[in-house]
Amino acid sequence: MNKDSKVFKEVVFVFDELKQDVVDEILYGEYDYYEIESSEGKFLAVVSPYGEKLEEVKKTLMDAGLTFVGYRETRPEDWFKNIITEPFEMIEGVWVDPDEHHLEEKNGIVVLKIPQGLAFGTGLHQTTKMSAMYLKKYLKPGFDVLDLGCGSGILGILAKKLGAGRVLAVDNDPLAVEVAQENAMRNDVDIEIRWSDLFSNVDGKFDIIVSNIIAEILVEMLKNAKHYLKDHGLLILSGIIVQKANLFEGYNILEKMVMDEWNALVIKI
Repeated sequence: MNKDSKVFKEVVFVFDELKQDVVDEILYGEYDYYEIESSEGKFLAVVSPYGEKLEEVKKTLMDAGLTFVGYRETRPEDWFKNIITEPFEMIEGVWVDPDEHHLEEKNGIVVLKIPQGLAFGTGLHQTTKMSAMYLKKYLKPGFDVLDLGCGSGILGILAKKLGAGRVLAVDNDPLAVEVAQENAMRNDVDIEIRWSDLFSNVDGKFDIIVSNIIAEILVEMLKNAKHYLKDHGLLILSGIIVQKANLFEGYNILEKMVMDEWNALVIKI
């Protein structure tokens, strides 16, 4: 699929830095968004191929106090131009190559070929970094891993490159599933990728379930997670904004990490 040939729709708001935390909480993991700077000021653009979703987010952001500017059509080249294209070290020993620079995987270095795209998970966000750090720490060779809400597939691909056995990556957005499949081929890894609304299309049990989505959905996921974990299995959860950390009180939290306004947890249930 050549995304450069596609036209997407954006909903645009005046950018209010005082509302950054609110914006992150509403949009994180659900929408792709970026800032626009022009001679007229700063603006927030939310991108989606789904018109009905933009209508929903428009109402939500207006209810949160943002000023609506309008809609516009856009192509990926319009919103990629301010995005990193050079390789960068996401976490120690793991590099992301967004633009086919052909980095070598040697001396224990892992290279993930993940171009910028509409599916969340480019390696730049704090929540992805924390998830990757915990995967690197807890994943042992041969472990079976479920990437729940896989977005671009970056965490599932990383798990496989770290030596995982079976890797299943699922998402409830068909576009994310398509992008993850492309990225798996780009990275030459054999992982299963399919559509699933949480566990609705998941089979088997796993040593690790990693999920980098919003806190409320993680809480819902936890209700059924034990049915998909092996006896010694662990959950790596990220995407938890600091204000929502209290939702996980009462769970057996083995480890916690904080980057800026985001939390990541390792939980045993």
